[in-house]
Amino acid sequence: MAIKTKGVNHPAIIGQDRDATVQFYTEVLGMRLVLDQPNLDEPRMTHLFFDAGNGGFIAYFVINEGTDLELPKAQDGIGHMGHVALNLVGPIEDAMENLNKHGVKFMGPIDRGYERSVYFKDPNGVLVELLTWITPLPEDADEAEVVARATALKQQEGAHHIEDDHVRRAMQDMGYALES
Repeated sequence: MAIKTKGVNHPAIIGQDRDATVQFYTEVLGMRLVLDQPNLDEPRMTHLFFDAGNGGFIAYFVINEGTDLELPKAQDGIGHMGHVALNLVGPIEDAMENLNKHGVKFMGPIDRGYERSVYFKDPNGVLVELLTWITPLPEDADEAEVVARATALKQQEGAHHIEDDHVRRAMQDMGYALES
C-alpha cells in the first residue's frame, strides 16, 4: 500500500532567540503560540509551535538562554530549506503595511504569474514568503487540484509558466464560481 499524506504539518526550524522568535511570529505575523515546552530530545532547547492556519504549524527549537549549546549558522546549499511560504489571508497591501509598522524590511510585492508574494527574514534569518493568489481560491477548492489543472492548461498552450488566466480557466473547468 502506498503512503498517502494529508498536508504538511510543520517545518521544524532551529532558532537562537526565543523571545524574538515568539514576538515576531505572534505580533508581526499574528500567529498563535500553541505549544511552549522543553524539547524532549534536547533539554538545552525549547520546543515552540505556532499555528499557521488550516491545521499547519511552524515549529521552532530554540536554544535556551544560559546553556552551553552552540550550533553553526545555516548555509545555502543542497538540502537547505530555501524559505517558508505562507498563504496570506487578506490583501497583500495590508501585510506590507503591517511589516512596515513593525520595521520589517521586505522585498515585493513580486508577481509570480498567478500569485503575488513578499519576502522577508525572521529574527533567526529564515526567509519567509507571504503569498496571495491573484484570483482568490474558493474556500472549498483543493489548491493542489487547481494548480495541477492550471499546469495542464499551461502545458497544452506551451506557455512558460502558470498565469492567472490558467488558474481562472482551471477553476471554471472545475465548476467553481469566480469572484469578479
